[in-house]
Amino acid sequence: MKKLLLSFALCLVFFASSMGQSQDGHYKKIDYLQVNQTQLDRFLKVADRDLVSGFSSLLENDDVVGWYLYKIKYPGGEKSNYNFVSITISSSINRLGDYFSESNAPGFVPSSTSKGGTEQLSKLATLIKSEIWRIENSAYADTGSSPSRYVSMDYMKVASGKNPDYLMLEDEIAKPIHLERIERGRMAGWQVHSLILPSGLNYGYNFATGNYFDELEHFEFGFNEEIIRQTMGKNSNVPELFDTIYNTRDLVKVELWEIVNYLQ
Repeated sequence: MKKLLLSFALCLVFFASSMGQSQDGHYKKIDYLQVNQTQLDRFLKVADRDLVSGFSSLLENDDVVGWYLYKIKYPGGEKSNYNFVSITISSSINRLGDYFSESNAPGFVPSSTSKGGTEQLSKLATLIKSEIWRIENSAYADTGSSPSRYVSMDYMKVASGKNPDYLMLEDEIAKPIHLERIERGRMAGWQVHSLILPSGLNYGYNFATGNYFDELEHFEFGFNEEIIRQTMGKNSNVPELFDTIYNTRDLVKVELWEIVNYLQ
């Protein structure tokens, strides 16, 4: 397997030249929000005005490099106690704390947001939880500045002491396959995240992959046998490959998000 993986080195270098700008090593603050179904339109209007205004000033000062607001498509209803996620990306973990430190503001609202906007957002959305992740690895299609419409967030539980093995698996096995999917126009991007805060044995997961798609139909074209053999070689041992994946991590849950607003 190792000899086979090494044969992809030149291929990876070629693909990397066509990918978008990497955010590897950057940090993501993910805020999980609950908005009442009767207030969805109002929340989106206030977010478009006040959250966009608040985050715009941070981007202008290079304090953050992107902000994204997603609506949770699946799971929905009572399967999840949140229905939106707000994502802030920065090259510095300190900035993710410094600009959300107002004691009278919800944790997902930057301190640069107007007082009136902060008050309205406090009434419309409840912050369920916040997490900080580090982007460990990524690949992107060269599709311009607009983010893809959908992202599936796959939450993983990796056993203690297995973090290096898991990250090597994603880099040497998963990444070449995702690059092939990107080349075929079946995927817009891919990221691997490690959870920084909170943490602990009982939290439930400690890694996640973000899989980006422009079309919902592309979601079902994943790690099938055809693309594995196309990428890894026609004589690849597919059952062994899946055994390696399953022995390294447990897939805790998968969510599908749809973008509703962003700045970058």
